[in-house]
Amino acid sequence: MIIYYSREEKSKTMECRFHPGREARYRCTKMEYYYCQECLDDCRACTDPCVYCKSRPACVIWELCGKEAKKRCQEEKRG
Repeated sequence: MIIYYSREEKSKTMECRFHPGREARYRCTKMEYYYCQECLDDCRACTDPCVYCKSRPACVIWELCGKEAKKRCQEEKRG
């Protein structure tokens, strides 16, 4: 499950995993990583698409990037 932080919670937000210093607006509850909007837009935020995730049915990242994440997983298996 990915959590979107409201404006009131900005002071509590963490930094993006891939972009230090940038506000993270989404959190992966499985891996406890935080991501910015750019990571979500680029489909870089699904940390481990090859492994089962119980949060996937409610995951914003998976909903938006599932196809790309599956493709990345298949490439890793081949390579």
